[in-house]
Amino acid sequence: MSGHPTPRTVKSAAEHNTREGALKQNQVQGWRLELANKINVYKGDINSYLDEFVPTRTACPITPPSDASLASELDPKEGQEVANYGPLMGIFTALQSEFPQEKKLSFYDCHSQPIAFPFAAHAEKHSKAKPDIAVSFPGDVLPETMTSPDWSRFSMVIEAKDTAKEDPFEGRNGLVHVDALVQLAISARSIMFAHGLLATFMIGIYGDVVRIARFDHACAVASPPFALKTAEGLAAIQKFFWHFVHPWEGVVVGADPTLRKLTENDIEWLKLSLGDRAEKRLAGVELSEGRWTKVWDEGNPRDWKAFFLFKLIDVNTRLFSRATMVWLGIEDTRISDPDEDEPKPPLRIIKEAWRQVIRISEDQFYARLKETIDPEDWCGLPKLLHGCDLGVRDVARWDAARAGKKWDGDDDLLEMLSVASDSTSSETSTAPSSLFSATASSSSSCNEVPDVDIPQSNPVTAAIARLPHPMHQTYSWRLSTDPRYQVFERSHMRFVVDTVGLPLSEFRSTKELVMAIRDAIRGHQLMMERGGVLHRDVSSGNILIVEEPQPEDPPSRGFLHDYDYSSMTLEPPGKGTRPVSSKPPPLRPLELADVFEDVAKCKERTGTYYYLALELLDPIVKGKVDHDSPHDVESFFWVLLWIILRHTDHRHEGGKQGCELVFIYGSDAMATMAKQAWLLRSVRLNPVLEIIGNAPLTSLLHSFHVLVYDATIRMADRVPLTYASVLDIFDAAIARDDWPVGDKALPFKLTDNRTKLTVVRTQAQTGDKRPWPALENDGVQSDSSEDDDEVESMLSLFASASAAKRPKMIPPMLGDREQMAEASTSRARGSRGSRGSGKPLRKRGSGQGSKASGSKGKKGSGARDVSGA
Repeated sequence: MSGHPTPRTVKSAAEHNTREGALKQNQVQGWRLELANKINVYKGDINSYLDEFVPTRTACPITPPSDASLASELDPKEGQEVANYGPLMGIFTALQSEFPQEKKLSFYDCHSQPIAFPFAAHAEKHSKAKPDIAVSFPGDVLPETMTSPDWSRFSMVIEAKDTAKEDPFEGRNGLVHVDALVQLAISARSIMFAHGLLATFMIGIYGDVVRIARFDHACAVASPPFALKTAEGLAAIQKFFWHFVHPWEGVVVGADPTLRKLTENDIEWLKLSLGDRAEKRLAGVELSEGRWTKVWDEGNPRDWKAFFLFKLIDVNTRLFSRATMVWLGIEDTRISDPDEDEPKPPLRIIKEAWRQVIRISEDQFYARLKETIDPEDWCGLPKLLHGCDLGVRDVARWDAARAGKKWDGDDDLLEMLSVASDSTSSETSTAPSSLFSATASSSSSCNEVPDVDIPQSNPVTAAIARLPHPMHQTYSWRLSTDPRYQVFERSHMRFVVDTVGLPLSEFRSTKELVMAIRDAIRGHQLMMERGGVLHRDVSSGNILIVEEPQPEDPPSRGFLHDYDYSSMTLEPPGKGTRPVSSKPPPLRPLELADVFEDVAKCKERTGTYYYLALELLDPIVKGKVDHDSPHDVESFFWVLLWIILRHTDHRHEGGKQGCELVFIYGSDAMATMAKQAWLLRSVRLNPVLEIIGNAPLTSLLHSFHVLVYDATIRMADRVPLTYASVLDIFDAAIARDDWPVGDKALPFKLTDNRTKLTVVRTQAQTGDKRPWPALENDGVQSDSSEDDDEVESMLSLFASASAAKRPKMIPPMLGDREQMAEASTSRARGSRGSRGSGKPLRKRGSGQGSKASGSKGKKGSGARDVSGA
């Protein structure tokens, strides 16, 4: 079984080999690509924007300002940005004077106080944000001064610039305008992660021009500009604040009603339930960062379980991405089983992520593996205990409400309608959107179907017309551009698995490391040969060491998880001991193939960059080979080498910089040559690398090295990598009795290769005139273990859709005109293997666009992916 390769794009690195790589001057390009073509500008008026993107259950009953006198003290002048903060906060406070006290927002001037990333254990990896004005949650009165502000009390951010020409949503080029967008994006990212928001809002003020921007994990949608120093502009801000604090569900619009912060009672019960495990498990843990959350199972919308998420193990902090969060937690048995005599709840792993809607939800892969792998053979794979695609559930709930049907859950939207404000007739009406129409299905986790036609005789039709769009599945692309852009959307998943693991970088002995990777390879083999599932993203982050191995048969010392990029055959190749065909069945057909010529281009490319097999990385053959199981097996080799170079005592001639010499990021050609050069070591060195005092690991690495060399770059008679050949060398190594004891992982620190000359050169290129030390703590890093969508390729899919008007989008920043022209020419050529082949849908910087809501267009066909290819 193979999967067609999907496009790649150079993004900010998941991990850096050097300190230099983590600094802003080397990450600006990553942020540029993060934001390019992900910022949509709404083409309707500001009232339509607020009704669509900031839905409220209760229309604002307050008479708006009749003139602009509230803004009389605001006098924006160039070079006097800070002087505007006080008047702005005064205006916003006055606009809320008639709000209920428990709904009022307060404001805090924090422009001189950088705020760290919201999770302490991960804060050092990310730059601090520097918002101008922070906004509270409803009813919380912020003090005039704070010693060390954090994100816990802030619901949104306001960025204020002194002149209208600094409005970055006009698509201007240059460092200043990228920085303005990046500031909004960093704050949006931090607030979303701090509170588990489904979406968040940022306000940008440029002179007296205002933009409201809604961010989710698919894209951002900016409002049309409006003038603050007008009665209409003041009314728009007042309406926005009212909508924001009067959501359908949750505390504010964008809040996730299925989770909350831990209370004092929660923390007390958590410590009691952990018992003698508490000291170990809570060491260094900030419980203020923890959460209580609901988890539903597929096909059961009514019954749910509650879990405490008390320690964040891993997080992908890319804004427009899967945004994966992996937590350590336990079940809140006060909800499911209040019997105090029951045993202490076991530790669980809870994962949240936002999948592309054209990819299979992970629970479908877990179901396939459970169906096809016999329990006595289970090894190297976690087991799904609970969870579902919340986006699919949310859309099904919305479909039921639109059809006037009762929802079999405790969050029925029709019941919410019945308890909404009596002033229904005065509320701003939002026409039913034709953009959301997915329902849950036993065969697919994302089954988009045509609209539900609401009968005219239905007595709740008028109320149903005001229903908000689902929040656990994004709708921002479709509402701001065109319904056919559903392929860009993301759906929120939450799963609970049974096995608690440690990162490979925290191995307690090198033998444990090797055993963990061996069992992960076994798990990969079971996935392929029994389940017909190809993982396609073998990486150091996706292989975990079983923290507390159980006396099961066979025991697992490590496991392979995270099926976000996996593909699956239409039918499993076999179950248990039944014969397996030597020719695996084809991948599941793509149901969107009749709509889009190449759906694969709409998907993120497969594999984490550093661990890609040579054939998938080599620009000479890239795009001409299918991703298959030998490529994944080769990735296990690169994972092992990565961990050895970073976390063991070895004799590499580059010393601590050995890893950065082998693993090059960003340039496919350079990365390929570096890996080829490493493999050529076996021609003249035996062993290829000595791990000091560790003969078994030295021998294993050399044997694995030779297998990969023979399969990839040997000039003649190449021998393909097989599970059997690789497992044989692992088993032989593990069977040795001369392994060192207690040789745990050595810490790895980024090397600082900067010199003053390199910094000066970078400053000259970017126009950044800050002194060298200032750069040290200003790194804009977008960490991730994944790569993002290849937007340029996606856009080409719609090139033939001439009937659709082109929406306005923000162009990539920081590229000089020659670079942009060259990129445009390359796209126009449509050559094989080039980024964005084909004619682009949008002209960069074009002011043309379609109406962002209520547009009549062909309904998007079901965005269902049953192949994952």
